[in-house]
Amino acid sequence: MVKMNYSKTSIDFENLPEWITFLRDDLDLKAIGIGLIHLKAGKGYKFLHQHKKQEEIYFILDGKGLIYIDGEEISVRKGDIIKIDPEGKRALKASDDSHLIAVCTGGIPGKGYPKLSTSKTLINDGIPDFDAPPPWYKNDEKVISLLQHLKEKQEMRKGRK
Repeated sequence: MVKMNYSKTSIDFENLPEWITFLRDDLDLKAIGIGLIHLKAGKGYKFLHQHKKQEEIYFILDGKGLIYIDGEEISVRKGDIIKIDPEGKRALKASDDSHLIAVCTGGIPGKGYPKLSTSKTLINDGIPDFDAPPPWYKNDEKVISLLQHLKEKQEMRKGRK
């Protein structure tokens, strides 16, 4: 049997259940938490919460409301992204005149990451395969040339180490 290296689920955002839909089991998540939040107008979390290690990021997809963090009420609306440290006490509420739809992701620090302080990514363990472009670029000479150039640069860097 061939192992599938991905999980996929579908969400009907037009009919998202009220409150929080956790995706851990649907996606067989092991290293990241993700929840879809749908709060009806005027509704919100009933208690504050914080974490021991997990930082969270809230992506506001639709509507508007408030996020309460450590005694401060912060207005949020579609397009806002809020990162909260683990110890920040937080709660989310939809405005009285608007629902609120958000995605909340959370993760804990991985030991040894980022590997380089100059990295643009936190978990910089990507392994590029410059010899295998995606199928939509397999016949694009510009992309193939670019990938060859990137491969050469990577090999030069490895030779310096």
